[in-house]
Amino acid sequence: MAGFSALIIVFTSVLCQLPVTATSGALKDVVGAHGGSVTFTLNSTENQVDTVIWTFNTVSVAIVTRDHFKVLQNHNKKRIVFPDGIHSMKLSHLKKNDSGVYRAEIHNTSLQSPFSQEFVLCVYESLSTPKVTMDGQDKNGTCMTKLTCSMEEGRDNVTYSWRAIGQGVNEFHHGAILPIFWKLGDKDKTLICIARNPISHSSSDPVLARNLCEDTANNLSSSRFILYTIPVAIGLGVLLVIILFAMWTEKGKGKGSGRGRSKHTLLHCADPQSGEESQLLAYNATYTKAIKL
Repeated sequence: MAGFSALIIVFTSVLCQLPVTATSGALKDVVGAHGGSVTFTLNSTENQVDTVIWTFNTVSVAIVTRDHFKVLQNHNKKRIVFPDGIHSMKLSHLKKNDSGVYRAEIHNTSLQSPFSQEFVLCVYESLSTPKVTMDGQDKNGTCMTKLTCSMEEGRDNVTYSWRAIGQGVNEFHHGAILPIFWKLGDKDKTLICIARNPISHSSSDPVLARNLCEDTANNLSSSRFILYTIPVAIGLGVLLVIILFAMWTEKGKGKGSGRGRSKHTLLHCADPQSGEESQLLAYNATYTKAIKL
């Protein structure tokens, strides 16, 4: 029995992945939200129906006549109602395990055998915020990365798309994986993943392309800084050498101009009163003049 239940679950899951079109005959696709409700409506007139037996995955759930109905499982008695009498059945408080095949077997005394209508119910959960992961590398100054969008829960029948918006940018990409090529100087853009299922859609938090490629931007900025700084440093170094050389040259000239001066020069002076001559030591003959008295 456990194996049969597992087989039913797998079968239902496969059915929920397949689109059902009008060419599928009596089989109809019904989509429901977790916690919501759905109504199975029969395509029949009043005089075609005397009794309807409803089954879910081969298990009988309700019997309806023109003036009476009976829900067979206790856990469904507050969930199943018949808003249009014999022509429809409404199921409320939907759960994931309500997904499956519902069959209405319609009996009429004027018919030799009953005919049936089948519905495939797929119950989905409302999507939460998608998760974005990154896998990238930096090559020759270009940031090459890919973003992957995924759902941690409620992955059944989810489709993904990406939208890139920014100054002069409005791009759309189908699929969960978005490849990115970005280099410094490119226009920055905001990347948003959109996840959808048959009952809801949800968007990821915005991601800036520049933030994904911070290493590339920083490396290129550092390279430009070095490229601009080296010539300035060389120029300042040359200027400093020129200034030091000029100062050394001027100092050398000052020393050279004092080499011809005599530090010891004797002058003869006469005392007018005694008539005697004396010798005086002059330390710098350049600035000494002979005075005759």
